[in-house]
Amino acid sequence: MKKVLVLIGGEYHPYLEFSKIIKENFKDYEFEVTEEKNIFSTERIFNYDGILIYTDNKKFENLTEKEEENLIEYLKNGGGIFGLHSAPVCFKYNKKFQEVFGCTFLSHTSVFEFELKSNNSHFINRRIPSSIIEDEFYFIETKDGVNVLFNGYWHGNLLPLGYIKNYQKGRIFYFSPGHNLDTFKNPDISKIIKRGIDWITNSEKEEREIKCGIIGYGPAYGMGKYHADLINSTYGMKNVAFYDINKERVEQAKRDFPDSKTYTDLDKFLSDKEIELVVIITPHNTHSSLAIASLNSGKNVVVEKPMCIKLKEADEMIEIAEKKNLLLSVFHNRRWDGDFLAIEKVVNSGEIGKIFNVEIFFGGYGMPKEWWRSEKEISGGIFYDWGAHFLYWLLLLVPSKIKNVYGIVQKKKWFNFSNEDEVKSIVTFENGEVADIQASSIASIPKPRWRILGEKGGILQTDVIKVYKYENGITEKIIPPMKTEYFRYYNNIADHLIFGEELEIDIYKARNVIGIIDRTIESAEKGKILEF
Repeated sequence: MKKVLVLIGGEYHPYLEFSKIIKENFKDYEFEVTEEKNIFSTERIFNYDGILIYTDNKKFENLTEKEEENLIEYLKNGGGIFGLHSAPVCFKYNKKFQEVFGCTFLSHTSVFEFELKSNNSHFINRRIPSSIIEDEFYFIETKDGVNVLFNGYWHGNLLPLGYIKNYQKGRIFYFSPGHNLDTFKNPDISKIIKRGIDWITNSEKEEREIKCGIIGYGPAYGMGKYHADLINSTYGMKNVAFYDINKERVEQAKRDFPDSKTYTDLDKFLSDKEIELVVIITPHNTHSSLAIASLNSGKNVVVEKPMCIKLKEADEMIEIAEKKNLLLSVFHNRRWDGDFLAIEKVVNSGEIGKIFNVEIFFGGYGMPKEWWRSEKEISGGIFYDWGAHFLYWLLLLVPSKIKNVYGIVQKKKWFNFSNEDEVKSIVTFENGEVADIQASSIASIPKPRWRILGEKGGILQTDVIKVYKYENGITEKIIPPMKTEYFRYYNNIADHLIFGEELEIDIYKARNVIGIIDRTIESAEKGKILEF
């Protein structure tokens, strides 16, 4: 295990909280945290694979001659230094070390929102998009030899906010955001910091290209092309093959992607050694068998939502993937819907307190469309379409274990379709939270999409998102949706397969989505509450 020395200290930043975060989240490193700068004057620093500096105030703003000499020698010998946020203050008056490190600190603004721009040019910022953050904007004067990875717009100019530099055998990374604790809770920032540590300690992962094959090129919503375009726009991924039982659809795939291979024989498709990842875009009742066949052929698998129809199918899929040490993921891309992200942010902030009741509604009144999604034998039922999205969202908002499920099914109107006309699921969680989820094609009166009650307030979503709080009565405000970013799904798949990073879509939550629906229908049939 590589060892990293972390120098923290000062008055204005969450140093102790930061050190706890990296110790808890980056388990493949041994961190030694100190607030004593004079460790740089000792030979001990040559025992570390990397040094991270996150400091401020006068105690740290000048290196002694010995400290400066040792740090430069440490870099010459192949060491790595990561300067975070206010780190350049530590050598504010050390001109020689500034030249080696790559910048001189000038000043900074107060905290405000700005876009941290990422150029996707290096391991550290690969597949990390530009995004809005709230932090101090640091002004630095960069020296020769720096390679800027991050910058920000300031009064007509793009200014550097993060760079790498090589110095003889050593490596240097500077990243300016880091004033607030919330900054370090941002998943992108956390990833940047982890990768920065990886890079300065020579632990970065090698780039490679993931070759993908798509099963299913049906015309509905153009989903085959949609996935192929998403994959091909993701750095490090390329779709190279298509399979469909329909020869006309295969020919369409070839017209859309002339350089791709096409198959109408599943065995030949799965025998293609170039394909590392299979993406399944077919009717719901085929997901399980196609996923299992792909896993058994040694392929990683992404399956469109819903994962499958029956809970036992989900468990079998997971068991095979784990046994073969392969990726199994469900395309819950709407995890990155802007309106849901806004709701999730409010819930996670604690603004409305602990959730105790959630009501969800989707649907309306109207005859279903004449196709497979209206036929229960193929689709699984009315709950498996939008219900898969809402239930995954629910499980993100309520992390408690599911205790039991009670289902009610209505068949009142559309007798020429085998899907239910309406399904209601009441889910109780172990910590007392209750969720009421309703899907309907016979609801003649509208209902809010979300109604979330917490111990300090609540959230209501109709055409807008309103947040209510108990403050001298009840206060109310409208919040805007955040930016929808579906591209993050395949970014994360690539990061997992190439860099070994954690998957953002939890396969067990996807499994529990199927479990809730499966138990709901069974409960309705038996007329009783079922334990989960």
